[in-house]
Amino acid sequence: MRFLRSLFERPSPASIRSRLLVIALLPALLAEFGMVVHFTTEALATAEHALHTRAADAARHLADALPDALASGDAARVHSLLQIEAANSQLSFARVADAHGNPIASTGVPLRTARPDEHHRQHAAIRLPAADLSGGAPAAARASPAGGLLGRVEVGVSLGQISAFRRDSLIHAALLMLAALALTGALAWRLSSRLAGQLRHVGHVVERLACGDLTVRTQLPPQGEVGMLAAGIDNMAEALQAHRGELEKRIHEATADLATRKEMAERANQAKSRFFAAASHDLRQPLHALSLFVAALKMRNQPPEAQTLIDNIAASTAAMELLFNALLDISRLDAGAIEAHPVHFPLQKMLLDLNHQFSAVAAEKQLHLRFRPCGATLYSDPLLIERILANLIANAIRYTDDGGILIGCRRRGRMVRISVVDTGRGIPPEQQESVFHEFVQLHNPARDRSKGLGLGLAIVSRLGRLLGHRVELRSRPGHGSTFSLDVPCGDARLIQPPAAAGVPGQIPADALVLLVDDESAILRGMAELFDNWNIDLVTAHSAAEAVQWLDSIGRVPDVIVSDYRLPDDTDGIEVIARLRQKFGRDIPAILVTGDTAPDTILRIGRAGFPLLHKPLRPAKLRALLTHLIQQARPAAVG
Repeated sequence: MRFLRSLFERPSPASIRSRLLVIALLPALLAEFGMVVHFTTEALATAEHALHTRAADAARHLADALPDALASGDAARVHSLLQIEAANSQLSFARVADAHGNPIASTGVPLRTARPDEHHRQHAAIRLPAADLSGGAPAAARASPAGGLLGRVEVGVSLGQISAFRRDSLIHAALLMLAALALTGALAWRLSSRLAGQLRHVGHVVERLACGDLTVRTQLPPQGEVGMLAAGIDNMAEALQAHRGELEKRIHEATADLATRKEMAERANQAKSRFFAAASHDLRQPLHALSLFVAALKMRNQPPEAQTLIDNIAASTAAMELLFNALLDISRLDAGAIEAHPVHFPLQKMLLDLNHQFSAVAAEKQLHLRFRPCGATLYSDPLLIERILANLIANAIRYTDDGGILIGCRRRGRMVRISVVDTGRGIPPEQQESVFHEFVQLHNPARDRSKGLGLGLAIVSRLGRLLGHRVELRSRPGHGSTFSLDVPCGDARLIQPPAAAGVPGQIPADALVLLVDDESAILRGMAELFDNWNIDLVTAHSAAEAVQWLDSIGRVPDVIVSDYRLPDDTDGIEVIARLRQKFGRDIPAILVTGDTAPDTILRIGRAGFPLLHKPLRPAKLRALLTHLIQQARPAAVG
């Protein structure tokens, strides 16, 4: 029963075949067993009844045959009749006794050895016929005490015949049942094997369909339930194949359309980038010249009225320079020109510097700016981290009208989370992603420059990706915003002491600077600026003109300052290389450009020259000139 239960309850690879065999064999086994039991019982009952009948007939036959022999006292004849009847009726024994029970004759099994449970016994009385009682019988017979009773006959048949018949019947029945079971099992095995083979074939086809082979079909005739199943699978495969073909056609068309749109978008983006780079360069050129002239004017003594006008012009120039520098930062980040240099540094010192930088700005708006002390050590680029925090704090001050700004940190495992929390206007959830895009300002529809340019958070997002640090925003309109930055923890033992600041030197009096630029206005502005610095300057529109002027004065420049974009498809890198080759030395050089295209920034970075972007700050230019000349002429420091 456990085996049968397992066949029905636990499917296996051969479960269908096993179940079919059980379904076929179990009823046959039960039916055959019932038939064998029935017919064997009937046969045994018939044989036992025949045995009893035979014994009764033999006893009756002897009772009819023995009266004369007994009446005449012929013992030999009695014995002969017993033997004949025992042989004819297959008796195991036969005995005759007189009316008093005294044995007269017997044959077969001795009386003392006959066991009652091994034989079936049958008795019969031996009497004289009625006619003989009137006078034909001897006087002894007529005077019998039983009134004509001559004696009794007892016969017995062996029950061993029944046992042998029963054994033979069971053997034949078992052989017959085994033969029937074998035939039934063979038929069931063949049918189940055929069905299992068909189902395996269907399963293999379904498996190949699941693997994407929609060309496979079943090879079964469409008769019967399995055939109908196979036909349904073939129809499904054909439908799937047709549907996939249609999908592939649509995907191909959509891919082609997407590729066309992508190509158009890339061309438009490239055109926009080229236009943006050209416009940036063309706008930076006059702004650069304007900043030079303003710087030159501020160095001269002017009347108060003129000085006020110059200051206003300088403020407007500074605002434009702020916009261009923010755009430059975006371009440098997109071009990958900014590299991170992680070190171990203390956070508290950076927070103190930021407090000094923004405390006056916050006090001007009557905001409470608070920095919580933090003794954590971080591992990242401190300059870029400070730039991120500066942009976040400036953004918080700009968009907070009442309350204050809190800057704090909290350790979270191997990270330190720095948070800038404000009580400002907040950012709606649907706009919290767009605020990290360029030129997005939620509360400045009039594009008031005093409220920023919409580039601060875009720079924060790009710097976060560059450093691999997570920047998170949580905000509720009317309740303020929280910007968080996750920075890896550092090791305080690995903090490098700050390098000693060098004493700034002066440019030697006999130093000569070569300036190459194709814009006459820039050359005039630079000449005015260098004249105020009392530095000798040679200006030229091209490399050939520069060589001509230098040959005329017979001097080699200490520093070459060249614009990147020059006429006749040349650039500042080629000009510097030509001049170095002419004079046979690596003359220090500076590249100046108004181009913010990423590929331009990358090419200049690979060349290894210091880069200044227009409009440049005169103080930054002078500091760089001083550094380069000091490196080339260390003896001239003084």
